[in-house]
Amino acid sequence: MNKALAMAAATLAALTHGQAQAQSSVTMYGVVDAGIEYLNRVPNAAKQGDSLLRMTSGNIAGSRWGMRGVEDLGGGLKGVFVLEGGMVLDTGSSSQGGRIFGRKAYVGLDSSTYGQFTLGRHHNLMFDLIIAFDPMFVAPKYSSFSHDNWLAGRVDNAAKYTGKFGGLTVAALYSFGVDSTVANGSEVPGNSRVGRDMSAGFTYQSGRFRVGGAYDQLNGSSAATAGKTERRYVGAAAVDLEAVSVYVGYRRLASQLLASMSRTDLMLTGVNWNLTPAVALTGAVYKTNDHTSAKDPISFVLSAGYRFSKRTDAYLTTSYTKNKGGSALSANGYDGSIVPGANQLGAVVGLRHSF
Repeated sequence: MNKALAMAAATLAALTHGQAQAQSSVTMYGVVDAGIEYLNRVPNAAKQGDSLLRMTSGNIAGSRWGMRGVEDLGGGLKGVFVLEGGMVLDTGSSSQGGRIFGRKAYVGLDSSTYGQFTLGRHHNLMFDLIIAFDPMFVAPKYSSFSHDNWLAGRVDNAAKYTGKFGGLTVAALYSFGVDSTVANGSEVPGNSRVGRDMSAGFTYQSGRFRVGGAYDQLNGSSAATAGKTERRYVGAAAVDLEAVSVYVGYRRLASQLLASMSRTDLMLTGVNWNLTPAVALTGAVYKTNDHTSAKDPISFVLSAGYRFSKRTDAYLTTSYTKNKGGSALSANGYDGSIVPGANQLGAVVGLRHSF
């Protein structure tokens, strides 16, 4: 009798353990992306333009690894977390200033009825909501990110809500301080505005048509600049027509924090064409208009991708940046890798694998 009870207890324990395992999971995932890039008219030691050939990491997608966890709490409620760190594939070093989980690090609750609420380090809503309206999907190279890197910004100390209701997605974010690596740049006693960020936005899809918008307000990262703001207003739309998607978007910047190009408009348009299940082509144009000067750069992008499988693909992306009025936009942004006023040709060929 005792033996039978012991066997029954062991069987029940095994079944209970199996159910507990089925109710929660942790998944490891990542992307590794590396390529060879060519740029012309890059300043050298003599401050003259010269060509550059180099290996680069994170070209059409940032190289990363991470873990995501989900636990079913019952009643349509789940506990969730994400820990995600960036890496520089050609050197093996970490990105995002050496943070272990510099891309994302948050914990929260997800309700099938009311949406998801999380706390931690997040992408801002500019990225979350607008990425699907950029023909290059806000790629680290040769996209809208080159014109405005806050379109893929990340914020520390943030509370974030995202709700999906049919074709409508709404989101809001509040950060108590966007960058904890800045001394006295966030969560300062007596001055809650230092490093604060507030944003809200939406996307809506009806059939083949999609539309989205977002607003972001960032305060200065010191006591002296906390009363100054940097505001972005974004609107975008897309139409999906079988194998072709067409995009158009607009971003307005009004900044009290920038010394130059403090009031600009960024316009983007482009097309994705899935030529075959394995071959995809993209063409895009990004133009910045500066209301404070004649600095109005424009960049033209062409990209081709070949899918070996669902996880592995090769790509070739080219960019031609035309600088006007002494602007200094390179293929990769305002990073000093172009002689001011000069035009630049950039090209990168590489491989990406997702796991």
